[in-house]
Amino acid sequence: MEPEGTVALPTLVKRERSPDLEQVPEASSPKRCADATTGVVCAPVEFPWRVCQDLGDVDRLKIKEKAVMQAETHCERIRKALDSVLNIKHDTPEAVMMGLRIVKHWCIEHGKYYLTLCASKHLTNCRADEIRNKNKQRQILVGVEGPTGAGKSSFLGSLLRIPELFPSGQESAATAVIGKVSWNWVDDPACRFRAQVFFRHKDEIRTELASLLEELNHWTLLVEGEIDENDDDGERADTISMSRSTIEHQLPRVQAVWGLNEEQLLEIAKQCPQALSYKRAIRTIFCKNYTATKFLADGRAEFNASTVEILAESIKPFLDSSTSTYGGGNHFSAWPLVKGVHIYAKADILKPGITLVDLPGCGDAVESRSEVAEKVSHTLDVRMVVSPIIRATDEKQGQSLMRNGFDEAQMRIRGKMDGRGFCVIASKMDDMKVDSYITGCPELVHNKDMVQKQNRLADLKDEKAEIKSTRKELKSAKKKAESQRNKATKSYDKAKNKHELNLQTDPNASDAQLSTLRAQLDEKTAAFNDADKRLEQCEARSTRNSTETNYIRDWIHHRAIQTRNARVIKRLRDDFALRQSRMDNGKVSEKPKPDAEYILPILPVSTRAFWQLESNEKPMAGFPTQTCTGVPAAEKWLHRATLSKREKHLDETLDGYQNLMTMMRIYSATNGQDGDFDFTRSEVDAALAETHAFYTNIRKLDPLEHKDRAKKRFLGEAQRIVQKWAHKYPDVENNVDKMGWSTYVACIRRNGSTFKSPRIGVTYNWIENLAAPILKTLSRDWDRKMNKQLPLIKRPMMSDYSRLFAEYLNAVQRVINEKVPPLAACFANMRHILETSQRTTETKIGDVLGTVADKSAIVALNVAGYLEEEMKPTFEVALKDGGKGSFARRKETIQAKMREDDAIICEGIINRLVDGVAERIAEVPAQLRDVAAEGPRNVQQQLSFLVNNLVENCSADPAMNAKKSKVQNNIRAHIEAWEAAWAEKGNLERHILDQDLDIPDTIPEPVMEEGIDSEDEPMDDSSDSDDED
Repeated sequence: MEPEGTVALPTLVKRERSPDLEQVPEASSPKRCADATTGVVCAPVEFPWRVCQDLGDVDRLKIKEKAVMQAETHCERIRKALDSVLNIKHDTPEAVMMGLRIVKHWCIEHGKYYLTLCASKHLTNCRADEIRNKNKQRQILVGVEGPTGAGKSSFLGSLLRIPELFPSGQESAATAVIGKVSWNWVDDPACRFRAQVFFRHKDEIRTELASLLEELNHWTLLVEGEIDENDDDGERADTISMSRSTIEHQLPRVQAVWGLNEEQLLEIAKQCPQALSYKRAIRTIFCKNYTATKFLADGRAEFNASTVEILAESIKPFLDSSTSTYGGGNHFSAWPLVKGVHIYAKADILKPGITLVDLPGCGDAVESRSEVAEKVSHTLDVRMVVSPIIRATDEKQGQSLMRNGFDEAQMRIRGKMDGRGFCVIASKMDDMKVDSYITGCPELVHNKDMVQKQNRLADLKDEKAEIKSTRKELKSAKKKAESQRNKATKSYDKAKNKHELNLQTDPNASDAQLSTLRAQLDEKTAAFNDADKRLEQCEARSTRNSTETNYIRDWIHHRAIQTRNARVIKRLRDDFALRQSRMDNGKVSEKPKPDAEYILPILPVSTRAFWQLESNEKPMAGFPTQTCTGVPAAEKWLHRATLSKREKHLDETLDGYQNLMTMMRIYSATNGQDGDFDFTRSEVDAALAETHAFYTNIRKLDPLEHKDRAKKRFLGEAQRIVQKWAHKYPDVENNVDKMGWSTYVACIRRNGSTFKSPRIGVTYNWIENLAAPILKTLSRDWDRKMNKQLPLIKRPMMSDYSRLFAEYLNAVQRVINEKVPPLAACFANMRHILETSQRTTETKIGDVLGTVADKSAIVALNVAGYLEEEMKPTFEVALKDGGKGSFARRKETIQAKMREDDAIICEGIINRLVDGVAERIAEVPAQLRDVAAEGPRNVQQQLSFLVNNLVENCSADPAMNAKKSKVQNNIRAHIEAWEAAWAEKGNLERHILDQDLDIPDTIPEPVMEEGIDSEDEPMDDSSDSDDED
């Protein structure tokens, strides 16, 4: 400020420097002074979320989740406090003085400013897409898959606590739609449930229609031609059958959308390509349904609803085969046009960032559903396979758990065989005839407790009949006693009234008759009270009988179900261990043992019993509480499975919030009289020009150490695998059933990739079968090194980085002390904040290492593509071979390729793996250099903000200074409150992972109390039966 008595000078404002350190012309500024409030914070504050690394994982999660919620609350308050600054016009002296660019930079980091701006002003240069993509990257994808009728939709609904959100699999089995459901961040009551429907590309539909028209013409020519009687293989008949199968696969989709039957399509096809090009024919088909064509042109449709019923009704036609007009003129089914549906709902399971993915079932009719599921499954963080428990151990259901050995090897390579990446949901555990099962189960039929409970149940049944008879007699006796008491009361009251009248005329009138009637009334009342008490005792006995009957019935059902569950789980795990024992060398050990560090998670559930309890209906026998249904246990397992990635997301988020806090600390720093800030930005930048770089390579870890063993195994198994391609069940040992000619040709036409036989329901993938020996051999060692050892490198790397970073900060402090002394105190106060920013670097180093593992796993996945390209010329040659005996010649062509070139193919696979992994590892040093450089960049940025605030954003206008001080004081109060909230210890909410939600081993005995009413009517005859299931 100017000294008193001088003439006021015109307002002088320095143009604000950009926070991104870009160089701009230097200019002089009024000297700025600082007092005791200058700086950021003098005493470092310790936040529990920063120092909780030695606590248990659940405690860490709760502390960090609480910190994120607190940070968001305080950021919202700071954001509102900045409104007055954000409303200042750009490129004005006031905007420079108030630090508008710093404030906008903060709002960009926070994100919601630009989201709001886009919604209100439809700006195209905002960061909404970047923020949305960042949020998508923080999703935790949990895939739920299973065969049709397994109870997948009901299980999804039970996790969400929202019934019927997804339509029944019985109706939607013909679709190829992936449904996702994520947390809905929109708080508008009218948008409580939202959905986005994504449609397939128009070119994809064009190709599909053209293919159908061409196949119809091909089939017509085959049918009109003559079949060679000397063709022993029946090649033409099989070709006609295969062509027909292709048509019938596509025809329902075209009929559903475009309303054209086969005869109408044949008429269109006959005109092609002479009279009508296929392109124009497709245009004609598109004109049949303008609504469908508009769907394809728009690419997506959005729906908002206040209730789940409204939303489910709106999206149902896009998920199943039901028809609708969709606001247009045609009544049709849209599901063949749909690529996917993304639903947003407020369900607790979704709030931590979990996105449930409803994957197509392996038993569905449409082949494309399985193909879509196969592509998506390798991108999932967690995979849950739903299989009915009564079919879970069926050998034919094996592929419902893991599609093949290639799939199993991929799961291990991606680190999903750790008890948290994959589980089996054994559904419909209530589906049991309990009495029959007990009779046929040696473990139960002679069990002492079971026999005792069954005998007691029989006694209770007899007792119930006796109670029923006694109750009937007691009710009759009570009714009779009540009638006699009422009669005696009436006689007594009449006599009493008469006696009172007599006393008015004769005070000495005798009351002998009244006394007699009173004695009779007392006798009848006592008799009634006795009858009532005996009936009440009978009712209490009936209630106890009913309570104990329900308990014993629950106990028997629960014990039988749990016994069956335990037996099925053991068989599944034994089978899984047997398959895992073949991973390394392809041989079955005499006593296969499961991996000591891995037990296949199998979670039995009954969604039917769960929903009866959720709807407050009478519980099913054996399921008196929700815990007994297994659904809470599955929900808890899912939280446990996603905990690691959730914590990683929380770390990244908290690092961002810490940066936001630091920026506002600096922005809210005031200026006083303890020193002159007469330095300029260029002086600071020149003094701190040097930065440090750091990186460490990880070439010592070789996931392909056992490649020679993998080569040997491939060369030993490849020819046998190719020979088994001609078998109906190539994955079943010792099965010699031959594959049909048309199925063999179908696999060749697909170059050995996925083909599902419509007749027998078996899915074939020759290429993956051929690649499996190599990946199986490598998978265990790969998993150990890339998923378990690689993350451990982070600790020594961080130790080195922390040492270098401390040296860097010391050097910065020395330079500032020597060359820019007025800034020394401010930087010293910032020192603790800058030191804690290393945690951000640690998180990002972990991300780099995790990315290496993920990208290396993709290299292994791409082996199938290489093999397909390698085998493609051979398949093409085999396909061209026709005529008599072509089936045998085709087999010989393919098998000869493997006999002659197995070593070359094997070498090619190994080389691609070696080169691919080496390329991914070679990317690490540069990535680590970028991560390590962020530390010095962050120091530079915070210093830039500090210089900007202390030196450049100044004004000689007292009113403007007062306005800025008011904003700074408000912000500083919020920062102090935020720090106090973060520094608070304890006071954590109870988490689902704190609770014991496992299915109990036994049903606890009820507490018997007199007069407690049972849910069941004590004398209801329907409760006699204990064989309801």
